[in-house]
Amino acid sequence: MSRCDLQHRVVEKAMSLFKERGIKAVKMDDIAASLSISKRTLYELYENKEQLLLEGISLQISSNHSNLEHFAQTASNEMEIVIYVIKRKLEELGSVNPLFFSDLNKYDHALRFLQQSREQNRKQTMLFINKGIEHGYFMSDLNYDIISKISDGVINHVVETKLYEQYPLRDLFVNYVFVQIRGLCTEKGISMLDEIFSNP
Repeated sequence: MSRCDLQHRVVEKAMSLFKERGIKAVKMDDIAASLSISKRTLYELYENKEQLLLEGISLQISSNHSNLEHFAQTASNEMEIVIYVIKRKLEELGSVNPLFFSDLNKYDHALRFLQQSREQNRKQTMLFINKGIEHGYFMSDLNYDIISKISDGVINHVVETKLYEQYPLRDLFVNYVFVQIRGLCTEKGISMLDEIFSNP
């Protein structure tokens, strides 16, 4: 097995364990043992857990973008893409231990990387929103930059107050994001949203 292939296996396994148990609960020894490799081999690939976490997040974001771009090529309209993103996020949240997100706050490099990714995504999101406005799905008289920053604040609040200890992550997502998206849509957009979402 090549070094590149081994790195890929390590990252996949590490992210799987992080999401299952929380980042703090997973030791480098656990990752090495789960792959039947020595701890020395693991440290030759990654210096520490944060470097491994950062690589895992980067690969996940890249994979999500690639999958979204592929889906968007065949989607008929912006609302189909919105539903695709919602369903993928629900699938992801259904298998993630909330501790993953609370533990994430302890890793500065990973947090900065996520923040940079969100800033880059804002530009792409606004291009997407503008297309939706042009096609009559999204309201044109809203300040989407404000909405985006408020959303970041809500996410931070959920993590800081540990609201995920009271409610499942999927429920938090549906009751905020789905309601928010409906609020951005025109009547045409809402009609399309309901039609697509009712047909799994």
